[in-house]
Amino acid sequence: MLRPITSVIASAAALVLAYPQIEWAPLVWVALVPLLLIFDGKSPRRPRAAFGWFYLCGLLFFFSTVGWFVYVTWVGAVALIAYLAVYFGLFGLAVKFFQPLPFCCRLLVLPSVWVGLEYARSHVITGFGWVGLGHSQYKNLLLIQIADLTGAYGVSFLIVLVNVLIAGSIKHPALNLRKAQIAVIGVLLCAFGYGFWRLAYFPQYPTVTVGVVQPNIPQELKWDNRLQPLIVDKTIAVTKLLRNSKADLIVWPETALPGVTSEVPHLMSAIERTAQDLHLPLLVGAITDEKKHYFNSAYLVSAKGELSGRYDKIHLVPFGEYMPLHPWLDWLNNFVGLEDFTSGSKYTILQAGPGKPFGVLICFEDTLGYLWRNFTNAGAGFLVNMTNDAWFKDTKAPFLHLQPAVFGCVENKRSLVRAANTGFSGFIDPLGRVLAAVHDGHGKMTFVQGVSLARVPVATEKTFYTKYGDVFTWACFLVILWGMAQRRRTYV
Repeated sequence: MLRPITSVIASAAALVLAYPQIEWAPLVWVALVPLLLIFDGKSPRRPRAAFGWFYLCGLLFFFSTVGWFVYVTWVGAVALIAYLAVYFGLFGLAVKFFQPLPFCCRLLVLPSVWVGLEYARSHVITGFGWVGLGHSQYKNLLLIQIADLTGAYGVSFLIVLVNVLIAGSIKHPALNLRKAQIAVIGVLLCAFGYGFWRLAYFPQYPTVTVGVVQPNIPQELKWDNRLQPLIVDKTIAVTKLLRNSKADLIVWPETALPGVTSEVPHLMSAIERTAQDLHLPLLVGAITDEKKHYFNSAYLVSAKGELSGRYDKIHLVPFGEYMPLHPWLDWLNNFVGLEDFTSGSKYTILQAGPGKPFGVLICFEDTLGYLWRNFTNAGAGFLVNMTNDAWFKDTKAPFLHLQPAVFGCVENKRSLVRAANTGFSGFIDPLGRVLAAVHDGHGKMTFVQGVSLARVPVATEKTFYTKYGDVFTWACFLVILWGMAQRRRTYV
């Protein structure tokens, strides 16, 4: 049997390798096995040790996957990684707690615990939904279609299910686990079968032609007031590559207007003239100042150069756009120096033309399932994401950002158009397929300048997940309660 530290390192390494930019996605199906083998039943470990070993694995994993957050704030990055690793530790406690149960019970309960923890991680303290286990499978189109029933959590459940089965088969070779193995294979076949049906019989919808602009403005220059006119001029020049595109909409990145709208009216006027000259509607990211409140906004400028709509970002970035847990963490502002934004309150639906309604997701809002669902239920036929991944330098961050976005498309069967200052700027269809993206001659998508154009479906279907949300997750919570009741019986 592996030593605990070896198991921790092996599991952390396998998990990290399954995510961008290496993306050996099949590794995730066995990545938790070494950790689970720590509990071999021969040398019972205390709950504190169970938490500690899993927490250490979480630290290694999140340091390697989200360590780029240090480019926003190193204090916030350390706090974030230490916090996220707690969820691994809690799973370790659950493994220890449910160890007395029969294997068939644990086979159902432990994946449910993992789903419950991922759900909590996506909601507690405003939530951080990146790098879920299921996200590693974002290119596995057959498998991920079940997300329109279960959300991404359903894919995470299957991954942990397989890991628990493999670990159990190794730990208990004398047990007859054939029925469990057949059951798990059957569940996987059902998932893949559903995916095949979805891919084969997805309806044909009307399309909208959209262009995206990636200006690639270095982050250290973006907020230099002296460079504001040059930055807008550069973005306009890149936009003119789409002059003859006959697009229904051109999308600029988040805060493409590098200043507060009330302070730079001449730059806003230049953008309005550009839309009028090109006869193309522009969706532009900017900061709005109203009554001493700042909003991270998206402005829709019509082909006539008129402002025709605005969306204010609803879900702000902790440590980036506001300081969470006031007043307990206010002392961190001595290091961060953060000016809080105000969150928007309306799921504004904008129009790219008759019968072409869309919603806007700014920055990491496209990683949050409830925003997708609310915009879709409000009438959005497709979604637009405006972001600026230049904050994180040339790291894996833009590709980790892409993963939950793919799941958002699949969960709600909606297309996503994304424009990034740098990062992934492109198009994802309702089945999770990347249709096109900005890239250079070598296929590089980050820290390059360019445009891309595509036709994306404007869907009207509302999936089970869109209508009813995380029903699957709540079912997992019920399974956990059932498991707790079963464990209590073992000691009665």
